[in-house]
Amino acid sequence: GDEIRTRPPGGGDGGGPMTYGSLFAGAGGGDIGLERAGFRPLWQVECDAQANAVRRRHWPDCVHVRDVCWFSRWPKRFGSWLDRYERPDVIIGGFPCQDLSVAGKRAGLAGNRSGMWWQMLRIITGMRPDYVIWENVPGLLSSDDGRDFGRVLRGLADLGYFGAWRVLDARFFGVPQRRRRVFGVFARGRTG
Repeated sequence: GDEIRTRPPGGGDGGGPMTYGSLFAGAGGGDIGLERAGFRPLWQVECDAQANAVRRRHWPDCVHVRDVCWFSRWPKRFGSWLDRYERPDVIIGGFPCQDLSVAGKRAGLAGNRSGMWWQMLRIITGMRPDYVIWENVPGLLSSDDGRDFGRVLRGLADLGYFGAWRVLDARFFGVPQRRRRVFGVFARGRTG
């Protein structure tokens, strides 16, 4: 409905589609979902060249950035993100799962790949979107005996974001294989 596609009362410019920025965008699966819900993309960040080529065809007018580490360090080099990039209403991202997967070495958020969560958190901290949507493997819930999941929740809570998470399986949404993922949807609380 229109409640999903328009800005919330007191947020943004009061009308028009909600906007999003996409981190670890891959080939754009999350972007497709948000676009179908009426959201407008502002920027997408992804390091994989083939995924970037796919997304550039589908979102030619979107700003494309190739390196999340470069993007997260933008303020140290050039000033505020908002000097160059528009602040989105939503930041969406599926930070790398290799160090969280039960099939991997389980280095957790201390690992080089899944530790990219900290880059995502830095971007959220600087841009302060109204909403954050993330996804990862269910191994996040048990990584480091659950402490890594607590770190994700605490990082968001420290910034004033509160929300919910749930494990969903793609086989119940039209995909002919079991593919479980944990999704989190968080909103920034308003004070005063």
